[in-house]
Amino acid sequence: MIRYIRILAFMISIIFLLVGNVLAYQEEVDWIWNDMKSTARGGPVCMKYIVKAYPIKILRGSVSGRTCIHNSIESYRKGDQEEALGWILAGQCHNRLARETIVKHAPKVLEYVLQQYGNDDPAKQ
Repeated sequence: MIRYIRILAFMISIIFLLVGNVLAYQEEVDWIWNDMKSTARGGPVCMKYIVKAYPIKILRGSVSGRTCIHNSIESYRKGDQEEALGWILAGQCHNRLARETIVKHAPKVLEYVLQQYGNDDPAKQ
């Protein structure tokens, strides 16, 4: 009986860890959306953050996190998922752990951005 309780407890802890990871990327994206300062956090390093390197180098520049999300949605709708993810990562240019979380869940992140913020984008189709 104790063995089954331990197995059940282990399975419940695994479920909570997985749910925590799913929510972690949402928290990172939501943080970007709520960053409405007109300058990039992280200063010059973030302003020079490379969103996409090829064929034309795209840098973040001095834009807010929310603008990064809007740019991501626009890029996704144009069919460029690489650039779309690059804009989301640019929104967290100052936070390596946040970028790692976003990359780890990239397909879900793009889906979440479109579902959560796609309707708020003025360039929606």
